[in-house]
Amino acid sequence: MILFNPTSAVAQDELSINVSAEVISSIEMITLKSMRLSGAEANNNIIEIDPTTSANAGKMVAYGTPNSEIRISYLPSRELTRMQGTESLTFNYQIAGNQQEDQVSAEIMDVENRDFSFNEDGQFFLWIGGSVNISSAVPGNYQGDFTLEIEYI
Repeated sequence: MILFNPTSAVAQDELSINVSAEVISSIEMITLKSMRLSGAEANNNIIEIDPTTSANAGKMVAYGTPNSEIRISYLPSRELTRMQGTESLTFNYQIAGNQQEDQVSAEIMDVENRDFSFNEDGQFFLWIGGSVNISSAVPGNYQGDFTLEIEYI
């Protein structure tokens, strides 16, 4: 805090203070629907969930600063481990995104960083799908992580 007492100021040099601040807004991610593999049929031992058409696709919404540009990236393959053992499967993710809550018109995203923007309400919708080869799968429940990064640019 700087206080100036005008009665004691006889001769002073000009005082200039420059203040700058960078405010970084946060991005909130909410899962609206989890991806369901159990309802999908296997074709040649491969389960595929198309993020633009499948009712089994997961759905998320990101909230941020309206109309701001964002970059989205994700890890394309992740290992799923059987909860009751050590067996694993590799799941290959496929993501589609859209400013509007419309799965069919969502754009399939490349694995590499990609630039998008939030809509006028500060939303960006994501549908998560992918494929997994179950030819060597042992019956049981499998779990794994999915990593998706959204950052302002």
